[in-house]
Amino acid sequence: MKKNYVSLLLLWLLLSVSFISCTDHEVAPQAWLNDLETLLGQGTKSTMEGWIGAGLDEEKTKEAFAKSADKAALYKSLKSAVSIYDQRVYIEDWDHIPGIEKGNYVGNGLKSGVSNPAWASTDLDLSASDAANFADAKADELPAGTKIYRVTGGNPAGGYWTAQIPASVGDVIGGTAVRPAWNNFSKFYVYEVPAGQTLKVWRGTTAAQQIADGVINPFLPGKAEQIFIPFVVRDATFKGLVKEIPLPW
Repeated sequence: MKKNYVSLLLLWLLLSVSFISCTDHEVAPQAWLNDLETLLGQGTKSTMEGWIGAGLDEEKTKEAFAKSADKAALYKSLKSAVSIYDQRVYIEDWDHIPGIEKGNYVGNGLKSGVSNPAWASTDLDLSASDAANFADAKADELPAGTKIYRVTGGNPAGGYWTAQIPASVGDVIGGTAVRPAWNNFSKFYVYEVPAGQTLKVWRGTTAAQQIADGVINPFLPGKAEQIFIPFVVRDATFKGLVKEIPLPW
């Protein structure tokens, strides 16, 4: 009888220790969220939990707030971010941003604008600001039936397109060097050059870009071909032919 009592007592102690250990494991991670709620105001914790539930890495987020000198500013940036990829830039979660390259950014964009004398119109020039997004660029006229594609959350008829359908969001972020702050990658568009027409464009290799101002490593490598359509070409007729289609991933 005494032996059974001792065995039961030992079992009770073991279960008690296990329960306390599990409880500590579950509660401890919430302490930093509670502290942020106290510092930044009611609703902070639930908002953060929503982001984490949507895929934002908890440890990286916790680490970012721990070393931030302005937690309110970091929280505001995360709230205003255009996508989870943009949020990951703010918390420096480089392992979960597809397409980036680890190493030091070195600019390789064109240093000046480009003209095509055959077009005889400065409105069709590749401006210096747009040329900087190309490592090389040449004037081209896309024939009738050519399809081009654009991933964006903003203007469907913007300037930058590709001739190939991207296989993943990493192709857009890395291959065409689109900063997560510029795009939420939520919609996909196609344009087909109408019968009997051509489309004047600039095309070439995408230049590398910084992933964000002030960040040298990692960076967006570019290297994929991109197409730029001059503003004057993107008239009402062009816009009317841009069609939304399902995202390819």
